[in-house]
Amino acid sequence: MTGITDGRPVRWGVLATGGIAAAFTADLRGLPDAEVVAVASRSEASAKTFADRFGIPRAYGEWSALAADEDVDVVYVATPHAAHRAAAGLCLEAGRAVLCEKPFTLDAREAGELVALARSRGVFLMEAMWMYCGPVIPKSAWTVRTSPTAPSRTSSAIRRITGPQYIHMASIR
Repeated sequence: MTGITDGRPVRWGVLATGGIAAAFTADLRGLPDAEVVAVASRSEASAKTFADRFGIPRAYGEWSALAADEDVDVVYVATPHAAHRAAAGLCLEAGRAVLCEKPFTLDAREAGELVALARSRGVFLMEAMWMYCGPVIPKSAWTVRTSPTAPSRTSSAIRRITGPQYIHMASIR
């Protein structure tokens, strides 16, 4: 996020208060160059509970209040999937950079609308898809390249983790 903060920590707003928002917020708290400054939910009580849990200074019961908060550099959108387009669009309209949880939108039309909006406002927009950065993809590619069987044309997988939080960081052998 270099360039938008002039050397100070990136100030995050979290839009939603569910499990994935809690996991993301907990991780952000461990970064020296990130600060969570606001949270919003459809319920002010839920936002306040979340804010108290994570030491967040501002809690809003309306998404628009978070989008309008001038102290927020980037909004992490963790709403239910069907609300991603509306939530991300609201933040982009307000000039906030957006990291939107997957799936980005429900269809290509909605995705195109958000990309066009981000470009028109000159703000950052990204889907929070980390899977390609983890060890599974390079290991899978290596397995396909070195396999003695016929070349693969397609691949599919279901990933489930039931162990410790960062079990995916372990070496795959």
